[in-house]
This record gives sequence, C-alpha cells and structure tokens, in this order.
Amino acid sequence: MYGKVDAMDGTKPIPFDFHAPRDCGEACGLPVARSFDWPCDHCPTREDGLCRLLSHQDRDRLFPHGPHIQLRKAGATLFRQGDPLQSVFILKSGWVMTSKMFENGQRQIIRFALPGDLLGFEGDEATGMTCSAEAITDVTLCKVRHALFFHVCTGSPRLAMTYAGTLTREVLSAWNHLGALGQQPALGRVANLLLDLHRRVTAHKAADQAAHHAAPAPAVHLPISQIHIADATGLTSVHVCRTLKQMRKMGLLDFQKGWLVLLDPERLAGIAQLDPAVPADGALAAAPWAAA
Repeated sequence: MYGKVDAMDGTKPIPFDFHAPRDCGEACGLPVARSFDWPCDHCPTREDGLCRLLSHQDRDRLFPHGPHIQLRKAGATLFRQGDPLQSVFILKSGWVMTSKMFENGQRQIIRFALPGDLLGFEGDEATGMTCSAEAITDVTLCKVRHALFFHVCTGSPRLAMTYAGTLTREVLSAWNHLGALGQQPALGRVANLLLDLHRRVTAHKAADQAAHHAAPAPAVHLPISQIHIADATGLTSVHVCRTLKQMRKMGLLDFQKGWLVLLDPERLAGIAQLDPAVPADGALAAAPWAAA
C-alpha cells in the first residue's frame, strides 16, 4: 500500500511505501519516518473520531493511492483565516489550535484539536476558512482533498452520518465554550477549559491504560501555556496566572509547566459546569445501522 508523506516544511510530497522496511523513510530524508509504515488498520487513531466508523470501502475511496500523510512542526500554519477551502485533515498525532483574529489584533482560540479530530471543515465556498489553524506541537496529519471528501460523503450514508456526528460534537463543545465565556467568571472559565481538556486527554489514554492494566497517571500533560489559556477564555495572561494560583490555594487543581493535576475533581466539576452532552472522546455514539 503506497501513500505520500509531506516533509516538515510542507514542501514536495514524497511517495512512501507503507509495506517497505522501517528505515526506508530515512532514505527519503524524513526525520521521523519510523512513524509512518502504518497501514490504515494499524493507525494509532483508527478507533478515534471520524476514523472510528470508516469502512474499508470509504477508506479506499478517500485514499485511492494510499494515505497522504503530512508532517508539520510546532508553530506551523495549516491554513489561514480567509484561505479557500482546499483540504480536510485528520489529526493523527500532536495538538492543533484553531483561532480567529480580530481587527484590533486580539486572538480568540476557538478550540484545541487532539488526535482523531477533524480539521479543515471550518468554512464555506463563498468566504473560505473562517479561522486559522496552527500546530501547537509537532503534528502528523492525514490529508484529503476537500472536494474528494464531500464527493465520497455523497455516496456513503455511513460516512456522511459519521461526519454529521463529528460536527454535532463540535457544535455541542462550542456551545459549552460559549456559555462559559458569556456567563462564568474567570474561575469558571479556566476550570471549564482545563477540565474539558483533561477529560479529552484521559479518554484517549484510557484504552491504553486498560490494555496494560496501568493506573491512571496523577498528572496529565497539556502542551499549552498561560497565553493559550488566556486567548481561549477571553482573559489576560496576568488574570490567568492569578486565577491558577487561586485554584491551587483552593485545592482545586495544580497546573505548572504544562502538567495538570486535579486536586478536587468533584468540586472543580461543579465550578466548571461542563455540558454532560459533550462526549469526552470526541465522537458521538453511532447509530445502530452505522455500526453494522
């Protein structure tokens, strides 16, 4: 099975044989090629998000020449606000943030995308992309042409319904985020964001921990800074710093150097007021016929 891997700098795609020896990527000059001799069935995000219910037939229609993998370094822009619709991305590894810039130079982070999440649907043909997407960490993405993705959706009710479920999850998450921004004080906004990210990260790790009979880690790594938290909650970084200190003194949580520890999850949940309708694993329950 053949695919393509784009270099870290986004230059010319490199043909890649997913059945070739593990060191073949090094011959192509790829710094992390050992991560990419994956058939789709063994992809680490095969059971997450959109890919969870992707049939073999739909996969072959989306990737007729094998997966088109892209590597991007931390800080790289995947697309910019106003760009034309071009590609849909399935995030395979790393973290991405989407944000909107305003005329006064202020940035509002809309969401943080984790492995298994879909990117590139945030726009329309008339106005292009409504936000920008930037890699927070080094990321791996599976790229599908926008036109091809929706063409396959028109012929596959299963894929179309899975995509609709993904969008529904994003709408529910956006409503939760909007409610926190509009009605909660700083303490509630920060609690809402960090508890939501904690739930999503631990949901991704839960299966691996169960498989290895490992206890949940007391600390969870979130590769975000106080500036990210500020831009996601509509606060200043100074206000976020004060709020995090307050939460630590209250015995709610401790967040330092990207490591989050929940000290009192129940009390924190009461402050955060997360919407229980938003699934932590990024995917809504499938319709019975879709899982068949």
